[in-house]
Parts: sequence; C-alpha cells; structure tokens
Amino acid sequence: MNTETEYLKSIAKEIAALKGEHATPGVKPNHHLLTEAKRLEKAIINHLTTIENFTQRDTFHFNTLSKLVNICDILFDIYETITSDVEVVMELLSAIRQVIPNDIRPNLKLSKAFIAMQKPILQESWEQLSTLMKQNGIDEKLVPIAAIPFLRFIAVKDVLYWQDFTWLRGYQAKLAILDWENADCNSKTEALMSLLIGRDFNDDRFYVYCKKYIQDRTDKISGKGKRLLEYALCEKLVLQDTQDGMQSYDAHANKVSTRLIKWIREEIDFVETHERERPFAKFEFKWNVEMIAFFFKLLHERGVFGKIPLEPFAETIATNCSSVGKEEFQPATIQSRFYMKDRTVIKGIETVLVEMLEVLQKYLH
Repeated sequence: MNTETEYLKSIAKEIAALKGEHATPGVKPNHHLLTEAKRLEKAIINHLTTIENFTQRDTFHFNTLSKLVNICDILFDIYETITSDVEVVMELLSAIRQVIPNDIRPNLKLSKAFIAMQKPILQESWEQLSTLMKQNGIDEKLVPIAAIPFLRFIAVKDVLYWQDFTWLRGYQAKLAILDWENADCNSKTEALMSLLIGRDFNDDRFYVYCKKYIQDRTDKISGKGKRLLEYALCEKLVLQDTQDGMQSYDAHANKVSTRLIKWIREEIDFVETHERERPFAKFEFKWNVEMIAFFFKLLHERGVFGKIPLEPFAETIATNCSSVGKEEFQPATIQSRFYMKDRTVIKGIETVLVEMLEVLQKYLH
C-alpha cells in the first residue's frame, strides 16, 4: 500500500489556497482530506507493523510524523485555529504516534495545533501551581523563573519539539505531588530549587538565580574555614539533587548541576587562595597569666562553668584569653598557675572583687 503523504499535502495546499470554505470551526472536514487520511492511517500502520529492522522502522516513523506535522501546520495557518480539517490530521498523527509511543524521537517538531490545544490546559495548571507557591512563601524572584517552561507553551515564540513537551509533562507531575510541608530542605524555596535541579532545568536564568542564592548564603558567614564549609555544603546539596540520565530542559546546553558544581569549585579555589583566615578576637586582660589562671580557678570552684574538667578548662582559657604583651598561653601554663599562692596575685584579684562587690551593693540598696 502507498504510504506517501504527498497527496494529503497537496489537498491541504488546495484548501489553503481556496481559503478553505470547509476550514471553519464546526463545519465538516474536506471530503478528499478525510478520505485520504483514513487510507493513509491503515497503510502507514500496516507498514510500521511489518518492518522488523528497528532502525528502518524508527526512520520511517519519524519521517512520516514529521511530514504530517508540516501538513497539519499548513491547515492550521489558514485561520490559526483548530478547524475540522486540522482535527483530521491531528487524529492521524495521534494514531501513527501510538503505534510505537515509546520510540518517538525527542527532536520531532510539535504541530502548531498540538501546542494550541495544550495552551489552555497548561495555563490553568500554572495558575493553580503559582498560587500554591505564593501561599507557601516561595521567593518572589523564583516563581517567575519556575514559570518559564509553562510560558514556553503558553506564549509560544519558538519551534517546540516532543522533548520539550515530555520534559514539561514530567516537571508538571513533580510539582503536583511536591509536599511543601514535609520537604527535606531548609526552606520551601530550597525545595523548589531542589526539584528544578533534579529535573535539570538548565535555563540560564535559573543558573544565575542559584549562583546568587549561594552567594547570599556564603556572604552571611565570616571566617575562611566556615565559608569553605558552606560552599562544600552547597556542592553536596547540588550533587544530591542531580539525577543521572535525566532529560535536560535545554538539550543543547550543559546540565545546570554541572555548571553549578564548576562555579562552586572555582569559588572554593578563590577563597582558599586569596582569602585570609580572620583570627577571632581574644579577651585581652590587663592581668598577667597568674592572675588570669587564679581568677578562672575561683570561678570554676564555684561551678560557674558547670562540671568541666580542669584540663580542657585550661585549654579553653588559653584559646580565648591573652594578656598585655602576651598573645598566646600554653594550656599547661594555665593549669600550673591554678594552684599558685603568690600574695601579690591574690591581693590584685581581691581589689577587683571588692570593687565589684561595692557596685553590686549599690544596686541592692
């Protein structure tokens, strides 16, 4: 049986040339178009089921669908709406597609009629999802970015392909089942980011948003070590969200996780190379080490610091205290001064404590 689509195409062109007296909604389809579409459906399906070689079957399937999409567009362009003639070709496309539904090539162009049919469905879906996002306090800058895949169909400007539709359908399904209240993330905004990274939403606008989000997190942290730890945590989260084998939003761009990991590691290299560790400020006493050690020993004996053993207690004092002219103490030095009996030292501490007691008594009277 003849499986060529040229005659169907010539009928479509004739309808377009005549401005289609039968190409208005609600009117029965063109008789010749309908008859040829029915004949083609049987012929093409019969041919597909008899081809045993996978490559040949796949090539024939793709080429046939591509030709039918072009014919559908010819008819759609007449009034830029889904007419009865357009519906005939759409039904033919659907029947051919369903013969081997799992083997449709990602680069199959979508017909304009198919996109128009999906538009109101996707528009309603996004309105519901965006309302839910706003109710859950999702960052107002992220919501319009999350809308981009929907808007690509709602306000279509470019040619769209089967892979664009299957990606959006998967994304839509994930959003529908996302448990905002129990998501395993620090916030609901991060839960949406996690989903988008997992679906490999590799649009530049989302990549830039992620970079700024990570920069905001790291800028709030002081200290070289802690900043490096925060970058490492962000890298771990991106890696955990990445799903191997996931179809990308943009098939021609790098994965969003690949770009983010590269950027994070470059930031880590910069911090390690160029940032200096900021030493934390110690308590600088005007006392010498003997007075500092004895004073803290008095506090320790009265349980001010709880039941901390003396050895780690001496390490804590050495780490956090200094005296005029002496920046560093050894823990062993501190511990050895706990038990000194120098009357000059004791007298110096007594003077301070008496003054403090006099101040307290003023508050009490």
